[in-house]
Formats: sequence, structure tokens, C-alpha cells
Amino acid sequence: MIDVKLRPSFGRRKARKMRAQSQQAYDKILPLVRLAPEHVPFAANASEVWLEIGFGGGEHFIEQLRCNPTVSMIGCEPFMNGVAKFLIQLKPENYDRVRVWHEDVRHLLHVIPASYFSYVFILFPDPWPKKRHHPRRLITKEFMTQLWPTLKEGAFLHVASDDQPYVEQIQDVLYGFPGLILCEGPPSADPQTWSPRPEGWPATRYEQKAIKQGKKCAYMCFQKRGRGSSE
Repeated sequence: MIDVKLRPSFGRRKARKMRAQSQQAYDKILPLVRLAPEHVPFAANASEVWLEIGFGGGEHFIEQLRCNPTVSMIGCEPFMNGVAKFLIQLKPENYDRVRVWHEDVRHLLHVIPASYFSYVFILFPDPWPKKRHHPRRLITKEFMTQLWPTLKEGAFLHVASDDQPYVEQIQDVLYGFPGLILCEGPPSADPQTWSPRPEGWPATRYEQKAIKQGKKCAYMCFQKRGRGSSE
């Protein structure tokens, strides 16, 4: 059951009226891949399951599907226009290995089995820049306590942001999180210490927009420490 009292970590659900092609994809394809909260997304024998939280228009999601044909993926995105754009790009042969959660991801995590995800991507989450909106930011210690049990030992977490205050918060939460190893990431929240996007990270539309505006982006990769790890 979805907790309606949970303060959303996202903004509007819909922007402009969708074009006919987008509306058709939303109406006809989404029911085929939409994830029901009472169902485990994929069978236990799925080779790997990856999660992308807030996939926007699906650029990164689609590229990961293309490059990893044996992986199943769950995408979380409440924004209707973004979901429609993703569904237009999604090939029918990939329907069986894709599930879309069209609500806040925190409503989903409590029904996900333990040690389920091999990769999680949180790329350019809404920074909620106004101070009064900071409680709506997704990446908090409370959120990590929800996400943590769903990660397999050795699972990777990729995070990116172009918002300096939010990067500072992300680093405060994740750099010292117990059992989480920093594999790659800037040493501080100072944009002068941020490096270009690592090789193997597909670009996103939001990222390209930020770069065109002259902003730098911080890219961070973490790994869940396995039993017996001495790092």
C-alpha cells in the first residue's frame, strides 16, 4: 500500500499536453511494463536486476538496455511526459526485461527482496534548491537505510549532480555510510575538484543541458562492501 503521507521527492507529474504519439505510448505500452506494488518485479532466476531512479526521458536507461542485453531493469519515474518519451524509444523485444514504477521509489523499496539489485543509478535528482524544500531531497540517511537492504553484496551505486549544495549533502550522506566504499568521486563539494564524466557512463539530457549552461557535474560511484572485505 502506498503511503500518501510521504512527502514527494519529485515535483509535477505532468507538464504540457502530450502529443498524440506520446499519449498513445503512455496509454498502450505502459500497462505492459508497469510494475504493480504487490508483485516482485522479476523472477529470482533473473541474471541481474538494475534500478534507475528518476530516469527522465530515458536516455541513460535505453543505452544501458542496449549495452547489457542480459540485464533486467526497473525504472522509477513519476513524470508522465518523461515516461512517455522513454516508452516511445523502448523496443518491443525488451518489454519482458523492463518494469516501470510510476510513483516515488520509496513506496517501492519496502516490497523489494533483500540483495536484489546489482546496480542502482541516481543521476541528477531534483536538487530542491530552496531551503524550505530541502526535506524533499531524495538522498538522505533515511533513504539509504531503505535502499541498503535491496543491494547485493558488491553492488554498485552511481550518483551524479550538478548542484553544489546537493553534492555536499550527498557526500555527507554517502561518503561515510557504513559498508559503502567510494570507488570514484570528487574529494569535496567544490566544483573545481569535479572531474569529467567517467568513461562508460551514458549521457543524459539533463546533464547535457547543465554543461551547456557552463555548469560542472559531480560523478560518484560506490560499492556495497561484501563480507570479509578489509577496505
